[in-house]
Amino acid sequence: MQVNIENEIKTIHMGDKGPNLLSVERANEIISELNKNDCKAVIILGNEKVFSAGLNLKHLQNAKEESEVSLIFKTLRELLVASRNFPGPVISIVSGHAIAGGCLLALASDYRYGVHGMHRMGLNEMAIGIDLPPDMLSIISHTINKNYLFEVATQCRMYSPTEALKKGLINEIVGYRFTSKKKATLKALDKAKKLAKFYIDAGEPFVRLKQSLMHDTDFDYQILIDNWFSSETQNKINAVMSSLNKK
Repeated sequence: MQVNIENEIKTIHMGDKGPNLLSVERANEIISELNKNDCKAVIILGNEKVFSAGLNLKHLQNAKEESEVSLIFKTLRELLVASRNFPGPVISIVSGHAIAGGCLLALASDYRYGVHGMHRMGLNEMAIGIDLPPDMLSIISHTINKNYLFEVATQCRMYSPTEALKKGLINEIVGYRFTSKKKATLKALDKAKKLAKFYIDAGEPFVRLKQSLMHDTDFDYQILIDNWFSSETQNKINAVMSSLNKK
């Protein structure tokens, strides 16, 4: 992970290659950067293939104790909360796949740029029997077009950038269909910096507005943990992992 600060804007590059899985270690790194008082805006991006593929399913599958599974899910929650609680604007650039927890991380941002490409964005929790707690659903409901909220949250569809724009997963697509990914991503980064500067200049009114948009929702995470260890969920996870291992 690379972190740069310029003109009060922090850019978090999760990784130049690879799936940018949100392991406990990586999530805590990002949380630490979001909790620092060394900038007034944050831009999060992955690489040209993957923004983030979400949680590391192998880590979850290898976790035998409830405490281990609890730590993984609660750290993801803390990451999303850190993004929502950051007082300045948090902007994501989705130039590659954003799946499950990776999609949630993008949705927890205040604004999301996308670029054209063959990558997909979506939530697949229902397909593998994992709960979407109300606090995570709250993040989704604040971003997704209400006409598509149920579909996005429950049908596990993976959307192209154009479809993601229509559904509300991203706010804006940068570049054209035949623009190179690298050029489009750089253009998105430039636009993100300009947008961040606009909100920095807005000052405290923006901070108060962002805080007013948040809603706290209680959820007993033990429900999620118990469901993870159920035979039905484990069978689904084993099927997914078997499929991934064949690729």
